[in-house]
Amino acid sequence: MTKRAELDAVFALHDDLIAKRGVDVWVGAEPTFTRHGATDPAWLTAAEGDDKLARALELAAALADRLPGASVTRQLGRAYPDEPGSRLALGVRWRDDAPLTARGARAAADDAPVAPPTVDELGADRWLTIASGPGVIGVNTAPCPSSATFAAHARDVWTAARAAGLSATRYRENGDVADSGGGGQITLGGATPDASPFVRYPHVLPALVRYLNNHPALSYWFASEWVGSASRGPRPDEGVRERYDELELALERLEQRADHHRVRPDALWTALAPLLVDASGNAQRAELNVEKLWSPHTTPHGARHGKMGVVELRAIRMPEQPEMLAALAALLRGLVARLAIDDYRAPLVDWHDELHDRYALPAALAHDLRRVLGDLDDHGFGLPLALRRELEAWRPPGLACKLGDATLVVRPALEFWPLVGDAATQARAGARVVDASTQRYELSVAGPGPDRVVVAGRWVQLRDVGEGVRALGVRRRIYEPQPGFHPGLATLDPLVIEWSHAGRVQTIELHAWRPVGGAYDGLPATADEALLRRNERIRILTRAGEATAGSTWSATSPFTLDLRRAR
Repeated sequence: MTKRAELDAVFALHDDLIAKRGVDVWVGAEPTFTRHGATDPAWLTAAEGDDKLARALELAAALADRLPGASVTRQLGRAYPDEPGSRLALGVRWRDDAPLTARGARAAADDAPVAPPTVDELGADRWLTIASGPGVIGVNTAPCPSSATFAAHARDVWTAARAAGLSATRYRENGDVADSGGGGQITLGGATPDASPFVRYPHVLPALVRYLNNHPALSYWFASEWVGSASRGPRPDEGVRERYDELELALERLEQRADHHRVRPDALWTALAPLLVDASGNAQRAELNVEKLWSPHTTPHGARHGKMGVVELRAIRMPEQPEMLAALAALLRGLVARLAIDDYRAPLVDWHDELHDRYALPAALAHDLRRVLGDLDDHGFGLPLALRRELEAWRPPGLACKLGDATLVVRPALEFWPLVGDAATQARAGARVVDASTQRYELSVAGPGPDRVVVAGRWVQLRDVGEGVRALGVRRRIYEPQPGFHPGLATLDPLVIEWSHAGRVQTIELHAWRPVGGAYDGLPATADEALLRRNERIRILTRAGEATAGSTWSATSPFTLDLRRAR
């Protein structure tokens, strides 16, 4: 059996588990694509320009060719206060079951944009949109009734994007692989607004807020390397403290009402919409976006556009492969179904510094994600092994360094880059400026091996993060940003790690940039060239002996050594 056939079988199996419990959960997404070798602002930070329109038209045409009787039209895109006009947008319309629908129309670059069809006008037709964003082109997929349908739809989108010369990833000059720069947001709802699980079961949305708070893995495991208050999907407890303090009371009042009578969806929206926002009060950049749950406000596409019974999860990066996104869709569909049949009212956890310390580490997040998967197992919605492997692929495995029967794993950890300047002003901008000059690695040992290693010439102590894994985060500055914080603060390159076991010692040098000095010759043109640059930045030397150091670093926090401060 091929990998694709195996995944299709397990998607169908998991869909059947949900269907048998009578819970209807539809799922959609917004994957984003870029030109990985382009340096024009349109493919880095700008929303418009270069060949974006041509690429979007190619993507739409390639996608329409894979959908029965599809037509493509220019649409009125979203307008932003600081931009001269509406952004580029296209609509693709088709019908899964009607060979009689043979529209076949294709939009042209000089077509006049039109308003999108209303729900009533669409009838039984399916609909998706393609729109420009800062550095990317996004595809707002059609809602799907199952993970299997979603997976097939996602594969069509990825295939069409490749045909248009677009990529889910980009290469940095030093060879690092990053996501497209946009997001991979997932939306959850129902076949109709009234059929949404958040409308049918009013206890589900408060329970989901509590569940996300209690499990940082759902906020961070699937996110980009940059998380925190200035990211594209900050948690409620990463925003304004006074607002977060009100969240527990809001949840309690909704739950009390849900226990005694039906809570109208507009009451859910009114209670939670002001609280589920980012630090500047922007709901579009919150981890859990309820703008389209039951908003009474008129949107650019009409009042009904805000009353869709939909919630959006935004702390999700753009994954490399469609199967990864589909596996996450299955996880979230299973979670909503689990909350529908068995309420969840664990108190909100005030994580304090632990949120950006322990849970910056992939080992701690993996432990928490296994708790989530175990909870789904206990409620009859467990994910098959093949889907769990796709979830594991969301975080890079890292560098496994071996000495005898011991393994030290060095892998990228999460970073919390702060916003530079006035958050309220930047909230209106298409792209925001952050100080991205810090880099964090996780050092971890599971099973045999030392509890102490040497970092930058001094001892550090690994800490227990669960299931027999000891780990520590090491943070360093890799360049001096302009604009940014701490002018004149020195960089540290390379980062040198030393560890020993069974009479042998290993020295690991991690270079952020070209070890021989000088600039790279532009961006990597191919995956092989990017890999070559990554490999030349890692140097490992093994010899007989023991690791030695004269002193121990003073801890800056329990799970993170911040070498900017330690120096």
